[in-house]
Amino acid sequence: MTATSTTDQPEQPDYEVAIIGAGISGIGAAIALRRAGIRDIALFERASDIGGTWRDNTYPGVGVDVPAQGYQFSYALKPDWSRVFAKGAEVKSYVDDCADRYDIRRLVKLNSEVTARVWDDDQSLWRLTIADRPVTARFVISAIGPFIEPKPPAIDGLGDFEGTILYSTSWDHRVGLAGKKVAIIGTGASAVQIIPEIAHEVARLDVYQRTPIWVTPKPDIGTPELASVLFKAVPPVQKLVRNAAARMMEVLLIGVAVNHETLAAVNHGTTRALRDIWYRLQVRDAVTRRKLTPDYDFGCKRPATSNTYLQTFNRPNVELVTDPIGRITRGGVETVVGIERDVDVLILATGFRTATDPEAYRRTPVRGRAGFDLATFYSEHRARSYESVSMPGLPNYFTIFGPYGWVGGTWHDLVETASNHIVRVIKEGHRRNATVVEVREDAADRWTEFARERMSHSVWAIGNCATANSYYYDHHGDTTYIRPTSAREAWHASRTFALEDYEFRFGPPIDIAFDGIEVAQPIASLSPADR
Repeated sequence: MTATSTTDQPEQPDYEVAIIGAGISGIGAAIALRRAGIRDIALFERASDIGGTWRDNTYPGVGVDVPAQGYQFSYALKPDWSRVFAKGAEVKSYVDDCADRYDIRRLVKLNSEVTARVWDDDQSLWRLTIADRPVTARFVISAIGPFIEPKPPAIDGLGDFEGTILYSTSWDHRVGLAGKKVAIIGTGASAVQIIPEIAHEVARLDVYQRTPIWVTPKPDIGTPELASVLFKAVPPVQKLVRNAAARMMEVLLIGVAVNHETLAAVNHGTTRALRDIWYRLQVRDAVTRRKLTPDYDFGCKRPATSNTYLQTFNRPNVELVTDPIGRITRGGVETVVGIERDVDVLILATGFRTATDPEAYRRTPVRGRAGFDLATFYSEHRARSYESVSMPGLPNYFTIFGPYGWVGGTWHDLVETASNHIVRVIKEGHRRNATVVEVREDAADRWTEFARERMSHSVWAIGNCATANSYYYDHHGDTTYIRPTSAREAWHASRTFALEDYEFRFGPPIDIAFDGIEVAQPIASLSPADR
């Protein structure tokens, strides 16, 4: 239910803007707000440190699967990335540096999990429950990313296992693997990085694969010192490199996958090249190679990049198991055909609940105007949004990554684009002295229909994806993960969408902390081509 206040006196919120999450999304949103002059901000982080996925994921081999030059904010370029595909610790260091450089760390409240978000229509503010205490905010920005929490594996007997269980999202580095019998369940992006790193030290490694994954070559080399010197001395050169790296990723994702109807021949050519050339060069045994080769089109499921993953299955101590798991026993893993393999250490790399999974909002509910409940909505209705940033029923509430949210370049493009949109709305509300802003129903319906129509031409709609088991599809069968536009289109829309697509309403007197200072070069003024 929508919260209601018992007092007739207008209540001033504790914060103008509450940001949930202090990873790349939350820090990027906070930087954008501060650069726009909005300073009454708090970031609530459930963990004991900032960094999001780069804090949580420290498993062997963790690193970016896109070029590091593209994996950074346009206004905070790092000239000395150590290699093309940076390792996790270096990315975490970059996130820390951004937080310090833009004075964001002091705004972060650590060990502060937001367990409930409830809109108070009488007072025009959000009531948050944080570590069992109430906090109020005029606006809320959800910056928790696309992967909300690890998905519990639905495997019988997991609680009976007497060995050691490791999780890709919370790796225990005190556990040694040398000489042990190890099994890993899952062959997604994390597993692709873990498996080659541990295969050489374990006595035996059983890899339990439900769905094979397309794995592309990884041009991973160290960054030449001369390049770092040049980037530091002439930043515009690095901007060009960053843009090129981001656009290259965008061509693969948006240019080919979303425009599958037009570019199906390119997709099929890529699929054949991987299957007939790359996989043959990497895997010697024909039976194993056939099991590792997907039977769906490239792009249906998020591909991985690695020069070592496929080769790992040439090792005599590595076995690929494709029979479904029947149960976990006290001492190992038993498949449905009755074969049990002894295991000392079990590694779970079984994926996450995504941002439109209703279960992600059961434990930490989001309840808006007139009884709107986000978990119920996602459960009973197809996902929708306005520019992936806002939804009707959730006043003064924005999401960095909402339905149809992934911008085709890199995550930082997405964060900057969404932040531009949010800043425009908040500042317009301030200009109009409005305490409530909410996207109109017709605007959300119109934009969602636009996204769905574009998606109807994609590989996910008309390609060969039936066996992909891809998290790109939600439980309604829609592919709401990807924004079916270019990064340039998304950036332009964030600066030009009609403000009248929002309703601005008036409630208790507004008291916004706003610097009113001039910012020499606000983020919103830079196009992808200029970054």
